[in-house]
Amino acid sequence: MLETQHPSHFEPRLQPEYLDRFCQEVSSVAYGALEDSTTQYDTAYTRGTLLFGRLQGLSQVLGKDKSLPWLELRNATLDFTVSVNGVLFQVVTDNPQDIRKIHRIKANPLEQHQLSLFEVSPEVCTWRVYLSSNQDPEFPKIETAIVGFDANQNVVCLWMHQQRSGVSVRAMEQHPQVDVPEAQPNRKKKDADIDTAKDDGPIDG
Repeated sequence: MLETQHPSHFEPRLQPEYLDRFCQEVSSVAYGALEDSTTQYDTAYTRGTLLFGRLQGLSQVLGKDKSLPWLELRNATLDFTVSVNGVLFQVVTDNPQDIRKIHRIKANPLEQHQLSLFEVSPEVCTWRVYLSSNQDPEFPKIETAIVGFDANQNVVCLWMHQQRSGVSVRAMEQHPQVDVPEAQPNRKKKDADIDTAKDDGPIDG
């Protein structure tokens, strides 16, 4: 499927700066997970579970970040769900051009409750962030996409995020400078400086 218009065309609350920031964080965590699972003992299973755990942890960290009031963690279970400016998302590791995890398209109970508040089903009923990787530790390539599905689970919106770099926005934040006092060297006493007249008595073995 060809890329469609930006998600904000279908849902005005999905402002470009919000999605760009969130996708950038997701992509950076994915690159880090792939880099950290490059030993001879790593398999597709360990790489997949590490990536899932990192993404779940990222959602928890971002949900607590007070500098991102537009992002909330609404569901911390295995199908963890985040809210981007009031719009629910699930993060899925799959190829949006060749979706295999069909069950992840279906709305979870939280999304079903939100949909029940509409008198008429919206054009996009469920939103997903899709993350696909070539699983190549030497030449890694991560692709992040926003996909919106209608009530019949058909793709209505497909937008590919353009990764700027492999560095997380959070990692580029400057930490406050800390002044470390200069250590003062202490001169060791020579044997001649030691008071040999002092008798400490015998040492019990």
